Amino acid sequence: MKHIKSIKIRWISSGLLSAAFLAISFSLLVLSVWNSISPVSYWFILPISLLISLGLIQIFRLSKISEADVSRLLDQTYPQLEESFSLVLKNSEKLNMLEKLQIEKIKNEMQRIQAPALIYKRLKISAIFLVISILVSIFISTLDFGTLNNNSLGIEKEAKPAMPDKILPEISSIRLKIIPPAYTTKNTRVQQQFSATVEDGALLEWVIETSRPASKIKFIFNDKENIKLRSVNKSGTQWAVSKRINQPGFYQMELDGKLSELYKLETIKDEPASIRIITPKQYSTIDFGEPQKTNLQVQINDDYGINDTYISATISSGRGESVKFKEQVIRFNESMNGKQEYKLQKTIDLPKLGMVPGDELYFYINVTDSRKQQSRSDIYIVSIQDTAKLMSMDGMLGGINLVPEYFRSQRQIIIDTEKILKDKNSISEEEFKNRSNNLGIDQKLLRLRYGKFLGEETDEEIGEEHQETTVAEESAAFGNAEKIMDAYAHKHDIAEDATFFEPELKAQLKATLTEMWKSELRLRTYKPVEALPFEYKALRLLKDLQQKSRAYVSKTALKTPAIKSEKRLSAELDKIIQPSAERTILKSEEQNALKKSTSIIAKLKDGKKLNQSEYSILQNANRNLAAKASAQPGTYLKALGIMRKILSKSGNGKVSFGELSTMEVALQSMIKNEVKTPQATTAASKTSLSTEYFNSLKRQQP
Repeated sequence: MKHIKSIKIRWISSGLLSAAFLAISFSLLVLSVWNSISPVSYWFILPISLLISLGLIQIFRLSKISEADVSRLLDQTYPQLEESFSLVLKNSEKLNMLEKLQIEKIKNEMQRIQAPALIYKRLKISAIFLVISILVSIFISTLDFGTLNNNSLGIEKEAKPAMPDKILPEISSIRLKIIPPAYTTKNTRVQQQFSATVEDGALLEWVIETSRPASKIKFIFNDKENIKLRSVNKSGTQWAVSKRINQPGFYQMELDGKLSELYKLETIKDEPASIRIITPKQYSTIDFGEPQKTNLQVQINDDYGINDTYISATISSGRGESVKFKEQVIRFNESMNGKQEYKLQKTIDLPKLGMVPGDELYFYINVTDSRKQQSRSDIYIVSIQDTAKLMSMDGMLGGINLVPEYFRSQRQIIIDTEKILKDKNSISEEEFKNRSNNLGIDQKLLRLRYGKFLGEETDEEIGEEHQETTVAEESAAFGNAEKIMDAYAHKHDIAEDATFFEPELKAQLKATLTEMWKSELRLRTYKPVEALPFEYKALRLLKDLQQKSRAYVSKTALKTPAIKSEKRLSAELDKIIQPSAERTILKSEEQNALKKSTSIIAKLKDGKKLNQSEYSILQNANRNLAAKASAQPGTYLKALGIMRKILSKSGNGKVSFGELSTMEVALQSMIKNEVKTPQATTAASKTSLSTEYFNSLKRQQP
């Protein structure tokens, strides 16, 4: 009995200890996260752990562990007890003979058994979990969850700048609240510096505290606009002002007549949405037999968000003076919810839009971003090929026909193919196959005729592919003059080099031969229905080639001015003078001031002092530099500050060599490169009659 009680005590103790370990682990994790968001004392771990421990004790049912449970555990753990350990718990007077004999049998085994390892399993798991929670808590303590807390309140903390601003000694603190415009969907953020990079249209609110009462504080923006700060408290130590920023620039603070450093304000422009149409191509044609649909795939990106997008479609039908246009808007299936990127798909059924063969669809994508900026893509054209126009003879009946006769034989093949399909039910199968095979032969002959334009002398050369040389062969042929000449020589035994067609025409002619080959294949296999789309496409490509080979030269005529009858044959030449052109080139004073400023900076590098005229030149350069800094503060603001340090009364001795080099680079970037233009000679004209007579006499002298 004593052995059972000791095991029971160990079991309960192990359960209590494991509950304590788990409670401490949970409490430590919760307090670590809490402390990262908001500082909190770790002494709270005691009451939290106590509450969790009480809950775990009830879950583990530690108070209900009995001696019967211990005996049952021992019987399951040790087979040598023969599941008879529970007999020890019974009253010896109530045991029968067999039960007493069984107790005597396992008596020695009961003395050797130990507490089962199963009662310590939960304790081991909880100890491992405690170690893991300690490591996780240490990791959490190294993270900064301040941004998470500010985001929940709608406020973000801005990262500390690499170069903090230099502020006046009288300023004890600065708090700049940046409220981005609504189209950015960004949260308000707060920083403790004057220089800022904000979104275009953001509202800035400054709150400045001074170490002593101030009578007047104002901001000077771009050396033009002055904004006075208002006093928040009666003592005059807290000042505030707000301003909406719509363009970049710089500003400085004036506190009771004392000026601060220059602070930059850079703006982040809202770029219009970018549209990329993946399919279809910008100019696409739907040939005969192809489905009259176009699959549109578009990718749209914007820096802040997209509110709306649609397809603006225009259908052109008819020809000449009877052309008609119909505009409509096609919506995508996906709704816009302000995301920054969308991948949209739309299958446009052309017959549902009212298009018939010969019509053209012009469409573009229109996108509206979160700032209501409109963006549109390029215009894409999808046309349905008109087979009736392909079969027409327009353009071939009048004028000189410079195109060979077989340019029109593809049309006859199409007519014969359609005739075979029409007569299929009225002729025998053998005759149908013979006529289809004969058409395939005609298609082959036509293909061979066109193949001559690509240097394909025989049928075997059609579609011939040349093997590419390997790296080893190229290295072996290095320095071989014949190999080099082969790359540029014009040889008739190579089909690719037999002609001097332009690459575009050659590629289209190859595509035409490919369509003819597909048509021939299906005609030879008695499938004229399948051959018909390829025949139409080959005809369309041929007509395109025919149009490209033509050149149009417009008729021009010389328009002479009307002759005045009173001046005709009067022999008055006093109004005819030598033509002359005059142009006055004025050098820019601004550029001269900048060029002279660079030489003055070089003088300062040598440690020399400046005179009054040089100071006036730097004053002009300072104005130009200020205008540049207001447009590009990130590039020119530092140089402007150095320039003003030089122009101050005690600035000469405080400007370092590195600062002078920085300002010199900024001035050099502002100087425009002058392009030398041809100048007219100033010599007098030598085309008078006397001069020509004198030169002629000199040439005739021996």
